[in-house]
Amino acid sequence: MNQIDAVIGDIKEMFAKQPNTIYEVRVVDQIYSKKVNIFFEWYKIGKATKSQQIAQFDSTYTEKIPEIIKKIRKETGLTVRTNIYD
Repeated sequence: MNQIDAVIGDIKEMFAKQPNTIYEVRVVDQIYSKKVNIFFEWYKIGKATKSQQIAQFDSTYTEKIPEIIKKIRKETGLTVRTNIYD
C-alpha cells in the first residue's frame, strides 16, 4: 500500500486547517471505467465546494476501498465519503 501512503502524504500537505472550512476526502469507485479516484474536497461555510483529484487507481483497488478508507481516517482524522456501501 505504498501508493496509499503517498496519497495520505498529499492529503496532509493540502490540509491547511483554515477557520470555518470543512475538509473531506472522497473515494469514488467508477464502475464503468473501472477506476478508483480519490479527491480532496474543502469548502468554507456558505461557499461552493472545491475538489482536487489526488489519485486514480485501477480496478484492483476496488476491493481494497474499505481498507483505504480506514487508513485515511486513522492517519488524517478527516471525514472520508464514498459512493459504495459496505
